[in-house]
Amino acid sequence: MIKRILAWYKRQTPEAKIMIIMIPLLLLAILLNWNRVWEGVSKGFSFFEK
Repeated sequence: MIKRILAWYKRQTPEAKIMIIMIPLLLLAILLNWNRVWEGVSKGFSFFEK
């Protein structure tokens, strides 16, 4: 299973490899800082309510 994943990963273009690595890191960062993200989103929506 791991060998298949590594073989598939090696066939990807450099741009796709970066995306494959960055998406989980981005999701992890959002989960770890969820309160700050939610605060920013709510402030953004309150701007449109004025």
